[in-house]
Amino acid sequence: MKHKFWISLAAVILTLAASFGLAPAWLGLVGNVVLNELDNVKVTPATFEPYLVNVTRIVDGDTIEVTMASTTGETEMLRLIGVDTPETKHPGMPVQFFGPEATQFVTNYCDGKAVLLHFQKEGPRRGSYGRLLVYVELPSGEILNEEIIRHGFGYSYTKYPHEKTEAYNLLQSQAQAAGRGLWGSVKFEDLPGWLRKASPNILK
Repeated sequence: MKHKFWISLAAVILTLAASFGLAPAWLGLVGNVVLNELDNVKVTPATFEPYLVNVTRIVDGDTIEVTMASTTGETEMLRLIGVDTPETKHPGMPVQFFGPEATQFVTNYCDGKAVLLHFQKEGPRRGSYGRLLVYVELPSGEILNEEIIRHGFGYSYTKYPHEKTEAYNLLQSQAQAAGRGLWGSVKFEDLPGWLRKASPNILK
């Protein structure tokens, strides 16, 4: 983080110098470019303390809504890290194979319960839709992300690698070998597009 501080400080100095005629104007432009780039960098502390939240709504198998236990009514939308479940609410897609079952599985596991959120040790805290990217620890101590894959209600989401990618791939292989959940009857055309592209022989 120290090098980012010094880069940021240098950019500010260059910009100020240019604005007061103490440096060529192009140096000020360079300073602004650097500052803009730094604004887009995801600052990711090495670790985060878990947050206690209450699950208030299950959107689908990999997206849930919670209220923060430490505030009055503040809600957050969560996206489970490392797992992709069949779509049920996507505006541009029909309900996918095993989507309702995946949603019901997650509902049974955590709807209305107090859970702990764990963030990635490295990587962004929010996804492209503004949802918090989390691992969800259930009251039992189990990790919801892992249980979804273990029981065959979702896929190991290798499109966006994370620190548990290898472990989640193993859980998927075990679920597939045992024919659990969707793996008991899924067809290739039922798989999400990213998985068909990444693993064209996954069902062979």
